[in-house]
Amino acid sequence: MKKLTVPTLLLPLAAASFFLTACGEKSPASDAATDAVVEKNYPEAPDEAIRYILDGLAEGNGSTIWEAMPASYQSDVVEVVQLAGTKLDAELYNQTFALIGRLGTVLDKQQEFVFNTSLMGQSPDPEQIARTREAWPSIVNLIEVLTTSSVASAEGLQGFEGKAFFDQTVSPMLADIDALSKLQPESDEPTLSDLKKAEIKLIENTGTEATIEISMPEEEVETEMFVKVEERWVPAEMAGTWEMQMAEAKAQLEGIDPDQMAQQKPQFLGVIGMIDGVLTQIEAAETQQQFDQAVQGAMMPLMGAAMMFQGMGGETEAPAMPAMPTAP
Repeated sequence: MKKLTVPTLLLPLAAASFFLTACGEKSPASDAATDAVVEKNYPEAPDEAIRYILDGLAEGNGSTIWEAMPASYQSDVVEVVQLAGTKLDAELYNQTFALIGRLGTVLDKQQEFVFNTSLMGQSPDPEQIARTREAWPSIVNLIEVLTTSSVASAEGLQGFEGKAFFDQTVSPMLADIDALSKLQPESDEPTLSDLKKAEIKLIENTGTEATIEISMPEEEVETEMFVKVEERWVPAEMAGTWEMQMAEAKAQLEGIDPDQMAQQKPQFLGVIGMIDGVLTQIEAAETQQQFDQAVQGAMMPLMGAAMMFQGMGGETEAPAMPAMPTAP
């Protein structure tokens, strides 16, 4: 059964949330206000606003997400991302994203070996390989888009501009996510393209609160409550917790201890160097056997690195971010 649920539809915002939670000094109010522009053509009626968001997502328009945010929410997001940019260690953050980008490059170069590896203890499934081949460009492109975006460096976080990020980064990510979701025809979850088919019915509108029924054709109806915040209709549940969660996120970022980070930095850089060395071996493989041996030999070091990361970061809890204003 294909169901639409408020308020967490946006898969790409998982990535955006990572940047908000993992990492930046408060931005000037004027800078935040620049991003907090209320679009004149945004629908006023709640059901029309939801239709506008759904259609924008179905068409791969990431800026629709930014438009859906109330002006103060936009300012909060800009402030938290820019704050993150000044709180994280720039070298460590930048090298981490460089490593992820290198992973994408190696995966793309060695894709044939990836498709045909038998490390899982069984012969490659031709049908599974065919699906993987079809998905591969989207997987690689997602990594590339993410690691070349404005949030792939501490400097980029400090100069974060919401509308530009959602337009230039989230938009192509939406296209790739939609392509990947279509490769699982047995799934009951709606793809982004499916959102065009959503049926929306306004049940009640008091001017500040609205009840809306939303469903996919021939599927059960979901009833959702929305409230109006600064000319934007957002899920009532999210509106009720946004301020508290943003305050918690900012407090946790402000609480990052630079001395503790400096003590742990050499270990983190050592792990990054270890993983980079593993990728070098995998990239150098010229046969399936060499590839499998390189990957197999990397298992123990990678498991050790993961345990080391867990040990170094186990006492630090990433700040929880609220769900963004989303479509059902």
